[in-house]
Amino acid sequence: MKTLLERAKGSPLDIITDCNAPASTVTLLSPHTRQIRSLNFTHSDWADIRWFSEVNSGPLPLLRTLEIGAVTEFRWTRLHYPMTPRSPPLFSNAVNLKRLVLQSQEWPFLNHFIFPSLTTFELSTMPAEGVQASELLNFFEASPMLQTVYMRIIAGILLEDLPQGKVVVLPNVRTFCLVVSDGAPGYELVAHISCPSACITSVICEKHAEDMTTDRDIFIFPTAASWNTIVHRYTRSPVEEVTLEINPHHDLTIASTLTFQSFDMTFARLGVEVSGNIDDEIEFQMSLEEMALEIFSQGSRAVCDHPLLSGIKRLRISCGVFISEPIQLRSMANEVGRLFGFVGPLDELTLRGFDSSLYLATFLDLPEFKDMDHPIVFPPIKWLTISHPPMEGPEECIFAIVELAKLQHALGVPFERVTFLAKGLPAGMAEMLELWVGVADCREE
Repeated sequence: MKTLLERAKGSPLDIITDCNAPASTVTLLSPHTRQIRSLNFTHSDWADIRWFSEVNSGPLPLLRTLEIGAVTEFRWTRLHYPMTPRSPPLFSNAVNLKRLVLQSQEWPFLNHFIFPSLTTFELSTMPAEGVQASELLNFFEASPMLQTVYMRIIAGILLEDLPQGKVVVLPNVRTFCLVVSDGAPGYELVAHISCPSACITSVICEKHAEDMTTDRDIFIFPTAASWNTIVHRYTRSPVEEVTLEINPHHDLTIASTLTFQSFDMTFARLGVEVSGNIDDEIEFQMSLEEMALEIFSQGSRAVCDHPLLSGIKRLRISCGVFISEPIQLRSMANEVGRLFGFVGPLDELTLRGFDSSLYLATFLDLPEFKDMDHPIVFPPIKWLTISHPPMEGPEECIFAIVELAKLQHALGVPFERVTFLAKGLPAGMAEMLELWVGVADCREE
């Protein structure tokens, strides 16, 4: 090792080490600290990391990336270097560090890291004792140059010690992404952070299928207070586009996101991912259809209940779950009617899914759509796009779409363009629509 370091001369060094590195080898790096460009600790414990930091305490002017991964337990292999709240900061001599990556099953002692030039922070942790939100916010306050933040916190987030009304401003952050486990108050945590320059803000809650049961209240999207704060703080201009997506992945996962896009191309994305064997024989567990309905209901109501979203210009709905039960079909169609009744004139409405009857219920002679609480009435729309084949069959769908176009024309708000994408479209579909719309685009998807 000594020979190799001498041959490197003044070249930058990328160091990868783990808990098995001999002490004699680690100390050989001390004369070469000015050459270290990146440090990657794999399968190390915190005592070894602190010991490495103190043994190689010389200047680290080239160090740009510090990665600490797979810290699984406290073995205290250097018993005379325990981690305590009073321990000195780690790698404080790395004044030019740009990227910090922490992956640990224990809480990674954020109060021991102070990097004023840090631009990228990636955190993945699952401590059993939970995460102190105040320590995380203090770390952000000490990192004013941050531009990118990715965090996955699979643990409780403790907010009790946060001063009421405390907000940490990250003026340079462009991307902020947070993934939390079921029950962790991720939305409440984000409400204490302001990223005025953020282009993308994402908060995803991970849940397990056995926790999605019909015998208790399920909160997928934020409470009203944190909801208003998040949308107002992370979209710098009026929201112009809302997208609600519900997509199953095999039988093990269903993912849903509610995305807001502003005129200046800033995005705020809130979502949920449910993993596990959905529809398994667990008492009271929600089926895939029930889960899709609950997510759709909460998503559409979140849009309707937020005053900042009344002026949206583009609405996109994508539901990849086929709803077969008449009661659930009626419930989801009611939510569609409520949502369409809330939005005003739209530049674009995009409907994507396996069952177009949810949106065309008014024109389908089905008993489950009779006397609905919120009849489906389309607002004025310039461009309408419907994709994926309907479950009611091509003839019913063609009739319903043509009748919709005729109705909008009769109301004096005809579609400027209708795009219908499906398999097995009959000839003449476009010609029928062209009588009532400006442009009809009907083709195979």
